[in-house]
Amino acid sequence: MNQRTTLPTTADVPRCRAADIIFSGRLAVAALLVACFPVKANAQEVPRPSSARIVEKNTPPSASGATFKVGEVLLRVEARMAVEFVDNVDLTRQKKADLIISPEVSVNALWAVTKLNTLQFRAGLGYSYYINSPTLNRQQTTIAPDSALNFNVYAGDVKINFHERFSLQQESTSQGTLSGIAQVERFTNTLGVSVLWDTNDVIWNAGYDHYTFLTLGGANSSSGSSAATLSRLDHSTDQFSASIATKVTSSVIAGLEGTVAYSDYPKQPESNFTSITVGPYVEMQLTKYTHLFLSGGFKGYYSGANAPGSVSLSSTTAAQPATGDPTGLYGNLSFVHRLNRLYSDHLDIAHSDDVEGLSGHTQANTVRYGGVWTVNPRMSLSTTLFFEDVRIISGSALGGGVASNFRRFGGTLSTGWQVSPRVGASLSYQYLKKQAVRATENYSQNRVTFALGYRF
Repeated sequence: MNQRTTLPTTADVPRCRAADIIFSGRLAVAALLVACFPVKANAQEVPRPSSARIVEKNTPPSASGATFKVGEVLLRVEARMAVEFVDNVDLTRQKKADLIISPEVSVNALWAVTKLNTLQFRAGLGYSYYINSPTLNRQQTTIAPDSALNFNVYAGDVKINFHERFSLQQESTSQGTLSGIAQVERFTNTLGVSVLWDTNDVIWNAGYDHYTFLTLGGANSSSGSSAATLSRLDHSTDQFSASIATKVTSSVIAGLEGTVAYSDYPKQPESNFTSITVGPYVEMQLTKYTHLFLSGGFKGYYSGANAPGSVSLSSTTAAQPATGDPTGLYGNLSFVHRLNRLYSDHLDIAHSDDVEGLSGHTQANTVRYGGVWTVNPRMSLSTTLFFEDVRIISGSALGGGVASNFRRFGGTLSTGWQVSPRVGASLSYQYLKKQAVRATENYSQNRVTFALGYRF
């Protein structure tokens, strides 16, 4: 939905800029994804190779959650209506409040082509209507960022995954560099294939992804357009990834991963660049209920006339010329912990070096914590906290000038209640604050959301 941001996630080749934590091999499979914060969207860019190291057991797909069946296809259709109060819709120091009404319909489908080979599809279509800011109603339609098509094929110890992930988003809070902007409509699509070969002692993985980023208008605020056209930001990225892992002990997996990617800007070829990442990773089952993931390595950029992530939006906003090919490091330390059957939490500490369509080239240090408490079978409580310290290496003059270095922090508290087998409700509060070197980019935002959902 337009203003419902999934967070925290960590922008990888990507970047909810928080890492998806995946446990491979014979280790127990556990993952905790807490969605609610505005940070760089992981779902919007080409995935890191670690996200492809999923080792699944060869079991038939589960029919749980499906509400009806059409032929051999299992379907789940849901509708959701959310009402949000936001006290600072434009992300400025001079706050303007608004009430946003956001309906959404989502479809999940699963077709077991054979006992092992499955085709899965999910998509969410919605729009957002602003009560106090009619100028923002020109761009309404959204496609949920977790919309995807997946086809899994098994051949012995080899798993082949064909996938496509797509989204149509407008919100601006997931992009920390943006200030004074309420909406930036953009379409993203990732189409690719990955091959995983598990020989029991060694796990091999290779993949290819083609990522497309398209802007569909300008950067808008409640008072009008801030940037008439952003089409020079449009680009595509071709990425090849590979990883190899070995089972050191029954509770430790260690490996090496890497990517090579080329980004092409059709309307500004001088901004084209190549990026390379390589580094080790390790996954450990510390206790029965505690899992650790550690990765890090080198990231290098090899650019043309302009620095990576630096794009001229018009003749008056010149791109930053390259002053040498930059290099950097990335690293991530994640703990996933289950206190008991009612409470689970996770902690992520990361350093990233990324180039994204709207943010440009940034280096960031982030800390995130999330927890989920199952109060009873019908009610749950969740909380998330995050802090990020971001350095701008290069960028585009999206809000009238290249963003300055900044810090952001915030938190979300939410509760969900299963009213009946088909009806659910949720209530959440979110706080977000940005402190930038350039004071005009500072803002704070409070958001309260109430939503009702129905499963057909």
